[in-house]
Amino acid sequence: MSNTALHLREMVDEYAELTRQQTAIKDCLEALKARFEKQAMADLKDTKRKSAVYWGSRQNRVVVQMANSVKPISVTMLNEVLGNVAGDFVKQEVKITLTEPCKRLLAMVFQGNYTEGRLEELIQGISSDAKIQATLKKKLKGRWEKDTAALMQVAGLEERQAEDCAYLAAEVIGWEWLCQVLKAGGWSGSVQEAIEIIRSAVIVDESLKVGIEMEN
Repeated sequence: MSNTALHLREMVDEYAELTRQQTAIKDCLEALKARFEKQAMADLKDTKRKSAVYWGSRQNRVVVQMANSVKPISVTMLNEVLGNVAGDFVKQEVKITLTEPCKRLLAMVFQGNYTEGRLEELIQGISSDAKIQATLKKKLKGRWEKDTAALMQVAGLEERQAEDCAYLAAEVIGWEWLCQVLKAGGWSGSVQEAIEIIRSAVIVDESLKVGIEMEN
């Protein structure tokens, strides 16, 4: 085993151990928090106070605050009651929520993760066998790992070649998806014009997330 592989193995083990400790600490904190909340509920009962303070040593203290979460059931009824001053008390906002497919589509366009082309033509370049072409057309979905495996199993490609073809397939599939969405939406301009508008309309921040899987 190389020094790099050994070092990475040690890092994984250290990460796993620290995650276990973090989980244990979090459980302890939640238990202590529940006890403080229970005590505060008792201490604040029948009072007008909204917070309770508990002191430890060395100026350590825990503050438990009561907070209200108010959610309207009927804005119409509130407006009727508040009448002319309703606008001072009730602010109506429109919240825009993007679906996960929409997020994937916009991120793909913003980051340029597409290649103009047709999946059918790509498949024809991989194999001239009609049966293999038909199978690949069903198998390739734009998921790189699964598509790589399918290309190795169905078309008999070497791993590296399969990875490259799967990468290109994902980008071509993304392009076709974008074209389909624009057509369904009645877009009359060019695809490139739509791409430029999308890139001006959204911001995509890319970040890394680190996770770990451990044995219990």
